[in-house]
Amino acid sequence: MQTRPHRRGARSRLAFAGVLAAIGLAASAAEGPSAPDFALASTSGSNYRLSEYRGEVVALVFWASWCGDCRRELERFERLRRTYGNVGFVVLGVNLDQEPARASALAGAAGIGFPILLDSAKDVSKTYRADDLPLIVLIDRHGEIRARHQALDEREERGLLVDLRDLIDE
Repeated sequence: MQTRPHRRGARSRLAFAGVLAAIGLAASAAEGPSAPDFALASTSGSNYRLSEYRGEVVALVFWASWCGDCRRELERFERLRRTYGNVGFVVLGVNLDQEPARASALAGAAGIGFPILLDSAKDVSKTYRADDLPLIVLIDRHGEIRARHQALDEREERGLLVDLRDLIDE
């Protein structure tokens, strides 16, 4: 399996490598770093564990109700989930709000159908270095981190779609 070069250039690849080093993950040339496992409760009350999604392509979308670009990314990933969900693509929204009612209300108003996981203690967001929101982390079917994206403009969205389709096709 080969890692696709990140489309934002050498500076972004170095920044991504720095984040991986900071969270204690090392990547080989052939594969990405393992995604740290976690378990979080959702707004519906169910518990979700990342490792239960091995064999699926997973997008973790870190967001908060106070983040201006986050709703747009949630809506984008709801559309992607509807398009690619039948071929093994899963979206998990990781919300950083202190009040679960805010997360639930925003997700409901936006028509989000994927699980909204509550990380009010911010343990998972710290592990994944979600310092700027929204943050999208793409994880392959083997549980390896393959890409990180911040809020996407039109050009970056095209790159994300290429990354996503490549992961689904692997």
